[in-house]
Amino acid sequence: MFRLLAALALCATPVAAQEKPKNVIVMIADGAGYNMLAATRMWTGAKLFADGDEWQRASLATYALRNGPEGEGQDPDLVYTSEKAWDVRPLSGDSECATGYAAGFAGYEWHRCTHPDSANTMSAMVTGTRTYNGAVNVDGSGTPELSAAETAKATGRRVGSITTVPFSHATPAAGGGAHNVSRNNYHEIAAEMLESPTLDFIAGGGHPNFDSDGNRVGDQATAKERFRWLSSESWSALNDGSSGWTLIQTRDEIDDLGRYGGDDRVIVLPPVAAAMQVERAAAEGHDPKTDAPGEAKLLKTVPSLTELAEAALTHLDQERGFFLSIEGGAVDWAMHANMLGRAIEEYEDFDAAVAAVAAWLDDPATPASWENTLVIVTADHDHLLFGPDVDEPFQPLEWHGAGAMPGYRWWSNSHSAQLVPFFARGAGADRLITEADEVDQMRSADGTARGRGRYLTQPEMGAAILELLSR
Repeated sequence: MFRLLAALALCATPVAAQEKPKNVIVMIADGAGYNMLAATRMWTGAKLFADGDEWQRASLATYALRNGPEGEGQDPDLVYTSEKAWDVRPLSGDSECATGYAAGFAGYEWHRCTHPDSANTMSAMVTGTRTYNGAVNVDGSGTPELSAAETAKATGRRVGSITTVPFSHATPAAGGGAHNVSRNNYHEIAAEMLESPTLDFIAGGGHPNFDSDGNRVGDQATAKERFRWLSSESWSALNDGSSGWTLIQTRDEIDDLGRYGGDDRVIVLPPVAAAMQVERAAAEGHDPKTDAPGEAKLLKTVPSLTELAEAALTHLDQERGFFLSIEGGAVDWAMHANMLGRAIEEYEDFDAAVAAVAAWLDDPATPASWENTLVIVTADHDHLLFGPDVDEPFQPLEWHGAGAMPGYRWWSNSHSAQLVPFFARGAGADRLITEADEVDQMRSADGTARGRGRYLTQPEMGAAILELLSR
């Protein structure tokens, strides 16, 4: 409690009581930078929900403190600058930081070699503290940091964390208030999420009894394979009721969530091994790396992110308020595999969830509204995706018409340090946008202007959320 009071006392910019939200919803499309959003718009031929005029927008810087726990202070090579990010000097040969990809341009190589991780980026967004790659809600020395989830709980709110990837994965773990020196300690993270008093609702993948196509695993599956995301002990406690959580495993049970008491702790683990849809088998004779969206049928037993979001809102939305982290985590998984079609599928799923949250807030029958709720839509980091011309630096994707895949080229199978889109709407949105006081702009020697305009940093976003949650 002392750390909570001390942290809240350090808030730099006072916010009028009437501007402070009762509810805060942070929506993260993992890995979805500007070109991922552009690809989705090109495929659908329509705007995204957060493109609407009601939303305020800026960009978000995602750089890490360091590449790992070793060392002290900020690594200056990782700090975002327009000059490094938009460097168009051509490079010959292969990248030194992405095996199998051409180097391309100096800016590309900087992005590949300095990219952040999902754990430290989400941690910065919910604690206000920049940390090293792989850290979950701890500072650069490994000391636990106060998170938005914990702040919300301490102020009487309900708390939830939902995702389309395993619930103990980096982003939902940080959003759910877990702490660990390494994102890879999945058993420890899952245990903390289940055993600490912070969370009231969890949803995500990681069911030990099913494979990526929703089939029950046989005896050939090892315990190590089955219990990657949570331990057998945690799973047993969920099953026998000793965990204190109500376990939901089917879509029908999700639809019937209203029968559970508002004070029950609910965890939704659909019948799938890890990610909800992105790892399902391709259609016969198809390659998911080149397939358009929808080439493989979706698993009918697995809920959409919209269903999970509506279930979480049903459970959490009470007069005392709530904090909810919603992650479209499999956008990132598809981009790591260079599967643009499946990445578009996943971003469409995420965009539909944004629309569903907005519809919930527009509904006069719910306690939540835009007047008392803040919604943030952004990403934790980007991937290196551009147009198809290898000789044109930072080429936009090529539009080939709605329903056709855009022209594109991958320059890495991992993250990028590019700025990502940032949208905010509702109570307290003005407070966040005031932090966007840095400007991304660069003019090349040939006179070409590049840049994303005004941006804020992830620690600035996190500090503002902590302030807005205090009362």
